[in-house]
Amino acid sequence: MLKLWRLSVAIIGSVSLSLLAYWQLSASSQEHPGCFMVDKGGELIDLSLLCPSPAEPEEPTLGTGDVQVTLRWSSTDDLDLAVKDPSGEIVSYQQSEIASGGELDVDSNAGCGQTTTNPVENVFWPTGGAPTGEYEVEVNLFQRCNNSSGPIEYTVTLLVKGNSETKTGTVDDNNPTVTIPLSVPEATE
Repeated sequence: MLKLWRLSVAIIGSVSLSLLAYWQLSASSQEHPGCFMVDKGGELIDLSLLCPSPAEPEEPTLGTGDVQVTLRWSSTDDLDLAVKDPSGEIVSYQQSEIASGGELDVDSNAGCGQTTTNPVENVFWPTGGAPTGEYEVEVNLFQRCNNSSGPIEYTVTLLVKGNSETKTGTVDDNNPTVTIPLSVPEATE
């Protein structure tokens, strides 16, 4: 019986020391975010070459219709898209829906919150709902988010009744707003 008791004490002691060592190593590894392993000696081993990098979130589903204006850029800065319809109403982050049916359905990096390096903004008029006439598309550098500087390249895709056109340009602190004309013709039968 004494042998069994000594064996039990030895096992409990060994397990306790192993758990204590594991806890200390786990706490140590949590101080270093990323892909690491802690070896038996308590040293961190960087496994970043073996671990996949976190993927950028997929682009959200964008509304479309007779008119679709989509802005894309590759920084965490907050660019804004606004579209003025032929009656003078403006759909933007300040008014995401207007009477003519225009709607801003995606607004990325808004106020520098939940930023992504693949941002997109989208304004659309549903099929059969876009008024004919002259529109104005505006790209605006609203806010720098990570102390960045220099020009920000953007791409605007204009889809009008099935016809697509791409415009590229830059905005910066000295030229924060760019205006692009857009025309929606009368329907032909």
